[in-house]
Amino acid sequence: METSANEFYHSKLETFNSKLKTFSREIRFFAWYRLAAFILIFVPFAVWGWNGWLTTLPSLLFLVLFFLLVKKNIQLEKQKKKFEALKKITEDELLALEHKFNHFDGGKEFLNPAHFNSYDLDLFGEDSVFQFINRTSTLSGKQRLASWLQSPPLDKPEIEKRQEAVGELSAIPNWRLHFLANGHLFRETPELNEEIKHWSETELNLNRPAAIRASIIVIPLLTILAAIPAFMGISNFWLVLMLFIQWGILWFSRKRVTQYYEFFGRKSELLGKYMQLLEFIEEREFQSPFLLDLQKKVLNPDKASHIFRQLKKLVGQFEYRQNLVIAVVFNSLFLWDLRCVYKLWNWHRHNRKKLTVWLDIIAETDALISLANLAYNQPEFTYPKIHDGGFTLQASQLGHPLLPAQKRVNNDLSINGWGKVLIITGANMAGKSTFLRTVGVNLILGRTGAPVCAEKLVFSPVKVYTNMRTTDNLLKDESYFFAELKRIKTVLDRLENGEKIFVILDEMLKGTNSVDKLNGSRELIRKLLELKAVALIATHDLKISEMEEEFPQMVFNKCFEIKLENDEMVFDYLLSEGVTKTMNATFLMKQMGII
Repeated sequence: METSANEFYHSKLETFNSKLKTFSREIRFFAWYRLAAFILIFVPFAVWGWNGWLTTLPSLLFLVLFFLLVKKNIQLEKQKKKFEALKKITEDELLALEHKFNHFDGGKEFLNPAHFNSYDLDLFGEDSVFQFINRTSTLSGKQRLASWLQSPPLDKPEIEKRQEAVGELSAIPNWRLHFLANGHLFRETPELNEEIKHWSETELNLNRPAAIRASIIVIPLLTILAAIPAFMGISNFWLVLMLFIQWGILWFSRKRVTQYYEFFGRKSELLGKYMQLLEFIEEREFQSPFLLDLQKKVLNPDKASHIFRQLKKLVGQFEYRQNLVIAVVFNSLFLWDLRCVYKLWNWHRHNRKKLTVWLDIIAETDALISLANLAYNQPEFTYPKIHDGGFTLQASQLGHPLLPAQKRVNNDLSINGWGKVLIITGANMAGKSTFLRTVGVNLILGRTGAPVCAEKLVFSPVKVYTNMRTTDNLLKDESYFFAELKRIKTVLDRLENGEKIFVILDEMLKGTNSVDKLNGSRELIRKLLELKAVALIATHDLKISEMEEEFPQMVFNKCFEIKLENDEMVFDYLLSEGVTKTMNATFLMKQMGII
């Protein structure tokens, strides 16, 4: 018997809470152990005084023990931090199952009123589709998911491969949780993310690399040899000379060192995050061709995580310069900064062109996980079938995914062939606009490869154009009506250029008088039919519904009816055949005391 999402998350939450208690307890114990080891470092001196190896050796052993305990404590803190992230993710998912998702990122930066459909369909912002499905743990993954919603694929094989990948990832919730937890351990900033992306585009220069390579080998070796007579008490001259040479070289290289540190520095934690995510992708045994193709790109010819680990290690070593004591010691003995510069230059020239591919795969996997999470949390959603050939849209029990299941009213819809217009009439608040968004959102989700809110959906991948929330623009001296005409002109131009478009209009030509509106709306419908578009048009103007007689088998009337019973409105939100017989504007005005 399959475990439900609710049972799985509750079980995991219990496990993570238990692990956190264990790690917290161990960290407290190790704090006392560290304190004891630190005190023991000085005990031999307190007991025996300075007595050569009798005091030095035990103190050194306790010093080593102290550093081992510090290292162990760091490991425990990392483990604790990971389980805190796992706990937070699990708690968030339990809230999401209660249809509470305002704590997720809504992607408000992607809001764009001029977009072909995203603004009208509430794809971004508060209480949006993006907020409902977004679980990404990287900025690139978030951007990739947004781009899929803004411009999902139209190619049937690509959509079907995506569906298969989403289905496979949805079946491994534990893997997804740990991937996301590792991604959340370090919160990247947009600036850091952009800098990493630009690494592959920038070619770094290094003057006389062969001479630098020889210097970072020979000069530290000579410095160590020069230290021997100094420690033996013979002469300090050679050691002082070598230190002077090292710092002289570093002085003349300071601009190059600064340039490289600005380029690579302060990024070791972000690189560590990417390294771990690549390891997750490499180690999982995938089955679907889409995921196997992604995995192949990070495994051949070498594992991307291994190469990333080298970079993380080099950047981490370069960041030692942030500690003044370590910087002085290491630069005095090993030409440390210049050594780091050379090694990073060498890594970059061999691997920079691979970075784009690896970061792209992390982003792709991260975005796919969000779609897989949707599939896992909403088992009643279904993967649509993609139709080739002429246009078809066959939906059974189609609903809006943002509405809770207990409140959602689903409807059936059938459209076959190009050059079809469905005119939807109904009273205010009867459900027209929600239905238009229901159709649009599910078509977008279906094209991304995600499951849709329907019992069954068969559709032809087609571009979706909407005009539901046109706004005026005072800065451009554009009226509401002119802005609406501009949007309509855009879609007509694209239709005339041969593009296949599914058009969704809510109350056409709202910004003009009723006579112009009726005549203009009729002409627009004729134009849409002529250009072989498929359109859903919601309107309060019942005269437009008469076009069904003018264009039989091309124009169809549907409606949402209400009932007025005992001075109350009763809504069923069910799509019916024909034209509405009930309007409620006057009734509402009377109810509110306006008239």
